[in-house]
Parts: sequence; C-alpha cells; structure tokens
Amino acid sequence: MAVACFPVWWLHFRKWTTLPMKTRFALHLLTGILYYASWVILYQFYNRWIGVPVMTGRQMIQNIGPNLLFYIQVFSSLHIDLFFREREYQQNRERELREFAHRAEIESLKAQIQPHFLFNTLNSISASVPAENEHTRVLIAQLADTFRYALRSTREELVPLWQELDFLKNYLLLEQSRFGKRLEFEILADDGCRQVNIPPMLLQPLVENAIKHGIEPAVYGGQVNITCKLDRGFIHFCIRNTGAPYAGTVREMFNADGVGLSNTAKRLSNQFGENLHIELDENGAVAVSFALPARQS
Repeated sequence: MAVACFPVWWLHFRKWTTLPMKTRFALHLLTGILYYASWVILYQFYNRWIGVPVMTGRQMIQNIGPNLLFYIQVFSSLHIDLFFREREYQQNRERELREFAHRAEIESLKAQIQPHFLFNTLNSISASVPAENEHTRVLIAQLADTFRYALRSTREELVPLWQELDFLKNYLLLEQSRFGKRLEFEILADDGCRQVNIPPMLLQPLVENAIKHGIEPAVYGGQVNITCKLDRGFIHFCIRNTGAPYAGTVREMFNADGVGLSNTAKRLSNQFGENLHIELDENGAVAVSFALPARQS
C-alpha cells in the first residue's frame, strides 16, 4: 500500500506543486483510482511471487474500502503537514520583511542627519581645487552625485532603471580612477527597459562584489559588464566580471564572509520571490543574474 502511494505522492508534492490547492484536491479523485489500480497490480504480482492464488474480482471490490481509508489518512496527513510548513515559511518571511523595513527605516533616519553638511563640504573642496586640476573637480562632482543618489534611495521604494544605471556609471568611473587601466566596464540596457522601476541600490552590491573579488586581486585587472534585457514582461539583469578567476563553488560564494550576495539574494526573495543565480565559466569568470517583473514608471 505504501509503494502504491509513491507515484501519487510524486504527482501531488513534486509535479503539481504550482497548481492551486483546490485543483490538487480535485485531482485526488483521479489519483485515488491510480493508487488503487497500482495496489491491485502490485498485489497480483506479489501473490504470484509467493505462490498463492491471485485476488478475485469480488476480493478487489471488498478491498476498496480499507484502501480508500488508508489513502485518505496518508494524504490528509501529508497535506496537513504541508499546510503548517508553508504557514511557518510565510510567517518567517513576513517577520524578515518587517525586520528589513525596520532596519531600512533606521538607516533612513541615520542618512537624514545633516546630509547637506556632506554636500556643502564637497562643494567647498571642489571650489578650492585649482582650475588646472579639472579631473579632480569631475571626481568630486561624481562622488557628490553618488552620495546624493544613495541618500535618495533611502526614501524611495522604486526608481527608474536609467537612474540606477547612471548611478552605477558614476560609481564605476570613481573606481576606474582608483584602478586605472586595470578596470574596464560596459553597461548595456535595452531601450524598452530603461523606464522600468526597480528597487534602488539593488545592483550596486553585486557590482561592488565583482570589483572586490574579480578586479582588485588581479594583477592585470579585468572587465565588469552590466546587461539589462527586457523579455516577456520580465527584465533580466546580469553582472559579469573577468579578472581573478574564482576557484571555489557557488555554495562557498554564498557562505563567504561578505554580505553583498546574501543580502541581495534575501532582498530579491522577500520582495519579489525571485532567485539570484550565479554561474562560473571555464575561465573562472563570475556571472550573477536575476529577473524582475517589468513595472513601467
């Protein structure tokens, strides 16, 4: 009887997990028949194997009641267990969202403490730079724009993608001034996705990880590529870096001391139910990708 339950368990708890619960309950009318037919076939083979007479048609009918009761008991228990596990998962997810919102509120309050002091200081420094050091003025302006966007991101839930990409460009230009020719970057985005709304500062931790673990350790540096493509109502992001090859596994990458990957993965899972994917090619280059529903501004 337990063996006959296995194909039904696989259908309901592995194959049909995305179906609505009402539909899965209705399908038990069909899978109950599948269970009993499997039991009868197995029992006939078993009887022949041990050398006893096979069941008659009357015996098959008589056994419907006990088998149906066993089927109901087994799958009722499994569905109850699934219900409580899903409820526990949902409660944990809601608790994490509340904690995330609380931390975000605290960080927002911290960021609002005299923010203009920072910008005024940067403007004063920029004004004191001699005219012949125009490159330094540009760096200060880019730094100010970067801080300004980071501050604004604590107050807004969504921003247009083009603003996020402009921020990343300034951030990468600042890093390029530090690494020089060791850092090259490219940002490619489909025209149709530049107005899509995304959470602010979502890509920056992934780009920072790419620089820290791919470019910085490499003697000759490498390249960071950011691509955004719109396809079938989803916007697909990919941050890929060359440079120092990663020798570990994807699991080790998630379990590392840094919080960029794990925090972004948790943010995607909690807010959108999406997963963060990591791929390593034969040269050790790392590609981090995910997809979000396209929400136009």
